[in-house]
Parts: sequence; structure tokens; C-alpha cells
Amino acid sequence: MKTPTLKKGRKSGFTLIELMVVVAILATLASVGYGPILDHMNDGDRQKANSNLKNVFTLLQQFKTDEGQYPCDATADKLAEEHPDNDFGDLKGDNSNAYFRQLFYKNGVDSEKPFFAKVATTGLVVAAEGDDKLANGQALKAGENAMSYVMCHDKGDTNVKTAVKKSNAPLAMCSVLPSKTPYTGDKLVVDMDSFRGHFFVLSCDGAVTDMESAIEENPDDDTTGVVRKDKNIFPETKKGRNTAADYIVLTPEA
Repeated sequence: MKTPTLKKGRKSGFTLIELMVVVAILATLASVGYGPILDHMNDGDRQKANSNLKNVFTLLQQFKTDEGQYPCDATADKLAEEHPDNDFGDLKGDNSNAYFRQLFYKNGVDSEKPFFAKVATTGLVVAAEGDDKLANGQALKAGENAMSYVMCHDKGDTNVKTAVKKSNAPLAMCSVLPSKTPYTGDKLVVDMDSFRGHFFVLSCDGAVTDMESAIEENPDDDTTGVVRKDKNIFPETKKGRNTAADYIVLTPEA
């Protein structure tokens, strides 16, 4: 009687072509799902930025009620004269931290937390709320503020920064790409990475608007965005003139 023999079968495992097909499918699925996953993960960061812009508005309105205008060069000089012994740091200059420091001279304003938004971009990383240390020039140090501040130049002296007055004008923003010098309104550059293209603008009426639709990707750098030519985030005159050039945007100290 013959002993039965096993037939030679196909060797187990994948061929190189099969592996390449599997890798291609996985790569396609990853590319399709990656964006929505990041968007969902970023939701909390966007909501926090939106909420804190509203908190900053409350502080700015309190300041305006007391001083008659939002923080500017004139109020900086006035506060420095009235409080020669209080040292929160510079109260005016070319970054938003300086003007926001003026708010700490008001009763009950003693926290840096409203100025937090989770951003990580060139020259600026704000990954945690401020430490609330204010004295001895420690108020809103670099990295403890993520909000930009909108101002105007004095018409008689462009070196003097004045407060925004129009009720429909932007007052603060998040997230503008940090700059050592203020942007002219229509020349501002937006950080596209921190909030995946979302751009929040606080108006003088207290509304916070996501101006994502007004921003387009910079053709020379996909990490930054610019204001679309057919959009305007600044008030227009009654005759329809774009007034963006009348405004300046001061970014956080990097």
C-alpha cells in the first residue's frame, strides 16, 4: 500500500504587488480621514479662543467705560502718570501685549488667562495659560498672550497710536502671524496652522466672527493666509470706500 503524499500547495503570504496595493489603499484612507480628524481635535482649541476673545471684550469695555476710550498711547501716558509705582511692563509699543497690560490697572483685573489661545506658529508658542504673575514687569510676558489688538494711527502724527472708535470696527483678532512691526489692516497675514484656517475677529459690538471665508491661502506659503481681494473685514465708508488702510494690527509679543 502506497503512503499518501501531500500535494505541493501555494506558499502562504503576500506578493510584492499585493503589499503595494494594500499600502496604496491605506495611504488613500489616511489622506481622506486625516483632515476631518485634525479638525475635530482642533474644535476645543477654537472654542477656547472664541470664548477668551469675548472675555477680553468684557475687560476692554470696562476700561473704555472708565477711561472714555480703549487702550491707546494717550491712556498709557495717563496711567503711567497716575500710577508711577505700579510696574506691569511697557504700556505702549509695537505689540498687543503692551496695550493689554493697561487693563491690569483696573480694579478686579488680575488674571492673564483671558488672553490665552493655543497657538503654535513661527515666533510664537502659547501652549498654556499665563501664570498670573503681574508685578515687577511680569504681566503678559512673551508667550502669555495670543490675541492681536486693532488700533489706528493718529492722522496728525502717524507715530501715535489711537483707539478704534467705530462700533463696527474690529477690536481684537486671533490668530494673526506674529510681526515685530504692526500690520496695515489690509496687509495682515494670518497663521493658517493653529486653527486650520479659522480666523476669529472680535468687533467693537462684542461679536466674535469666524472670518475663515475672508482668508485665502498665501500662494507662496501654505502655512499663512491673506485677506481675499473681494473681502473686507474693516468698515467701509458710506460711499463704499475700503478703510482697511486706516487701521493697524498689533500682534502678540513673540
